[in-house]
Amino acid sequence: MLNKLAPHSRVWVFQANRFLKDDEVKFVQDKMTEFIPTWASHGNELYGDFVLADNLFLIVGVDEKKSPTSGCSIDSLNRIIKKIGDEITIDFFDRLRVAYLDSDQKIQLTSLGDFKALMKSDQVRQSTPVFNNLIETKSDLDTKWKSTVKDSWHKNLIQIL
Repeated sequence: MLNKLAPHSRVWVFQANRFLKDDEVKFVQDKMTEFIPTWASHGNELYGDFVLADNLFLIVGVDEKKSPTSGCSIDSLNRIIKKIGDEITIDFFDRLRVAYLDSDQKIQLTSLGDFKALMKSDQVRQSTPVFNNLIETKSDLDTKWKSTVKDSWHKNLIQIL
């Protein structure tokens, strides 16, 4: 994913609150394809890229060694993603949903409350693969984005139960 970006590149993972339909995937891809070449920080073009993975995750990356981001450029990224989401009735900023792989290796999307209940009933275990959307670099995307409950922030939920 994001193969043209260096491992140190910064990434943001925006998880949708539901799986996108094929026409919505095309819409998001078209809008992001328009946005990325115009994305700038203090007038300097950013060296960025994006991917829409599994009809659920919009992942955006930028090589900050080539041109660092600024608060304004990050705000413009958030604005465009919010606008895209509004146009197709998708929320890419719902942090209370958890994506994980079920026993058939199919991505499931559930509320944080339901995820906690699944953990409590032992349907989700420490070895269950989850998507850690808090990663910050391309290297982490490649190695730590999909991890297990015990190796991600999700482990903190075990202590709550």
